[in-house]
Amino acid sequence: MGTSRLNRRHFLLGSGAVLAAAAGLPDAARGQARRGEIIAGLSERMLTLDPANHYSISATSVLRHVYDPLLDVTNDDKFVPALAETWRPVNNTTWRFTLRKGVSFHDGTPFTADSVVFTLKRVRDNTKLIKSFVYQDLEDVRKDDDHTVTVTTKRPFGSLPAHLTMLGMLPPSAGAAEAAFFQKPVGTGPFRFVSWTHGDHVDLAANPRYWKAGLPRVETLKVRFIPELSTRVAALRAGEIHVIDRVWPDMVQTLKATPGVRVLDTPAIEAQRWHFQLARESMKDPRVRKAISLAIDRNVIIKDLLLGYARPVVCPVPPGLLGHTNLGQKPYDPDKARQLLKQAGQPNLTLDFVLMKDLYPKQLEIAQAVAAMLGEVGIKVNIRNLEIATAREQRMAGNYDLFFSGWA
Repeated sequence: MGTSRLNRRHFLLGSGAVLAAAAGLPDAARGQARRGEIIAGLSERMLTLDPANHYSISATSVLRHVYDPLLDVTNDDKFVPALAETWRPVNNTTWRFTLRKGVSFHDGTPFTADSVVFTLKRVRDNTKLIKSFVYQDLEDVRKDDDHTVTVTTKRPFGSLPAHLTMLGMLPPSAGAAEAAFFQKPVGTGPFRFVSWTHGDHVDLAANPRYWKAGLPRVETLKVRFIPELSTRVAALRAGEIHVIDRVWPDMVQTLKATPGVRVLDTPAIEAQRWHFQLARESMKDPRVRKAISLAIDRNVIIKDLLLGYARPVVCPVPPGLLGHTNLGQKPYDPDKARQLLKQAGQPNLTLDFVLMKDLYPKQLEIAQAVAAMLGEVGIKVNIRNLEIATAREQRMAGNYDLFFSGWA
């Protein structure tokens, strides 16, 4: 038995060495170490192939396979190299990035400083892009040489590395015809874009020249968009898909009891939070906003609806992300809420509560529970459970009092 174990261990180590060396082999040889397909089922439909035009978890889950950022981030909030091998602050308003050499886009175009200059200036200058507001403090992005870029900012911008983990790099050629480019985009990521059937699925294929040795480990990746949880679960249990996201708490035990299914139960790096629209007259008074908060019993929601698979947030930024701090749990005090509403002259308030349909587990039931709690202090709630794209349009237009959202 001892000899058998030793030989098996040698085989595993040898396989790893072959995979690590695969980047230097012809495509046909490298393909021998890569086989099969992964099919994932995501709860939210992806709406764009532009990495600068979304803050969507589903779009991130897909596009991170197609595009690489300059920096990556680990689950314990450590920055690690991606397309930038090193980065450092030169002074309070200057950053310098040294880029990885020998990286190519899927069409064979080399990744260079020109790509970084184009990508950063594009997201800064095109204010219609959803991520543009983050980059308005960029003063200049300068190419020092093919593999060095200097970024200067209008004021100290210490969170720039964090934002760069969420921005895929584009080839400069994308600027010539953006509409055509984003019909069939190219990045430097581990998978090449193949096709996108809007609202249904995305097909990706392995990038045989990916700069990370041994990756990817499968030939193809299909991401299906399945908003209905029951359909996602049924497909998983039937073996039609390999992984799903956003499992409802009351489904956990069923899935754990299903042969071949593994449930990953780890603290999420996500805070679900409800935004006030301060342009609405009723929301401008902080006493009204505080009253709404005091009228919500978060512990009841967590216990009865989420079955303990959550905890009260103590900060708008979730644990594990830059900026998290403990501001203390929000108290529940309906009597105080009634007093504040009376003081504010709003004893019979009506609110529009907008939801992105089926995005968060149990969100409709949570909103209904919140509506009942607010009703007890004299606030009427109109729940508007809208398709995700429609809800986001309403958010951009400011047509809500409360908006059910999150940050992850």
